[in-house]
Amino acid sequence: MRWTEQKSERFQMLRHAEARGLLTVTDRAELEVLFADLDADESDALSRDIARTDAEAAAIETEKAGLDAEAAELARIANEEERLLTEARAYLEQLRQRSAALAEDYRRATGREPAPAR
Repeated sequence: MRWTEQKSERFQMLRHAEARGLLTVTDRAELEVLFADLDADESDALSRDIARTDAEAAAIETEKAGLDAEAAELARIANEEERLLTEARAYLEQLRQRSAALAEDYRRATGREPAPAR
């Protein structure tokens, strides 16, 4: 860190002198050095912030990729469950039809209604 309280005070003094038109060539050079130090400190701070933000963005992107993969897997499972349910309904309908056919066969053979299914 290049910027200090002393540099800040000197910077303010030179800026006031500049505003009043009282800067010497030496003062102007010193002010330029102080501007460079201030710019360098701000650049360092910004670089750290950018690096932190980039790391956070990368972590979020990694988390998002994991959540996307999980969502895709859950969608696959839900689709399979739906297929299973459709197959089960179709199979149940086949069983009902076979049961009804057997009940009809029983009525024809015996002339009586079959006992209710348990």
